[in-house]
Amino acid sequence: MSMNDKPTLKLLKLVQMQAGISRRKARALIDAGEIDVNGETVCNPFLTITPGTLGELRLHGYPLSILPPQHRVYKYYKPVGVLCSHDDPHCGNTVGRVLRAEGFIGYTWAGRLDQDAEGLLLLTNDGKLVQRLSHPRYQVRKAYAVWLSHFPAAGKMEQVFLEMQHGITEDKEVLCIVKGELKRSPKRICITLAEGRKHEIKRLFSHFDLEIIRLKRVAIGPVRLGDLVTGKIACLDDEQVKNLCRFSDSLAFAEESGPANIYSL
Repeated sequence: MSMNDKPTLKLLKLVQMQAGISRRKARALIDAGEIDVNGETVCNPFLTITPGTLGELRLHGYPLSILPPQHRVYKYYKPVGVLCSHDDPHCGNTVGRVLRAEGFIGYTWAGRLDQDAEGLLLLTNDGKLVQRLSHPRYQVRKAYAVWLSHFPAAGKMEQVFLEMQHGITEDKEVLCIVKGELKRSPKRICITLAEGRKHEIKRLFSHFDLEIIRLKRVAIGPVRLGDLVTGKIACLDDEQVKNLCRFSDSLAFAEESGPANIYSL
């Protein structure tokens, strides 16, 4: 090699090294259009890169360099058994481990779920968005599908919903729902919360001696789980991102305007 020659790398190798992921995962991310080189999406894993001329390299919008990140949001169908933690000494199956395996550097999630629950989490590198979607003061509505070991008669269930809306006091906390509905096909209950205290849905149903056998979150604010397959991650489309940004901005505006406006969202 002459003095004028500069060392080169294939994009596949560069992404693998910089993100600390496997060759197979790096190839999958490039093929999926998740890698930007100098501001352009590149899907050719064998593109020759001269490191000295590389201005920026981004993975999921997050820079593998010193540049500030582009904020992005993904939805993730958390399966039963995955713990909402970055790391846990007693459980290796965590959301943090999933993020690292998938190359989501600098990302966290909004919408914590119990280990035995499933459904929608939002993954993002936007700390303000996580704060607005997660903090109880913003009263962000979240919707769940609930399956019970047995379902009371419709009239009895309506009475249960009314009591849940009025609030159930337990351990000096008031647990309540925004609304509840009994669905027929398939038979399940749809519940909407606006705060989400620890184990709140389980505690509410337990108060009425009703056993939950499956709990699935189907929506956070304006974002719905839709037909996403369990364990999969999908980038929000342009319309979903616009809706979520408008929703987030409305939360900030409502906070500045006072509590009454926050609770009305």
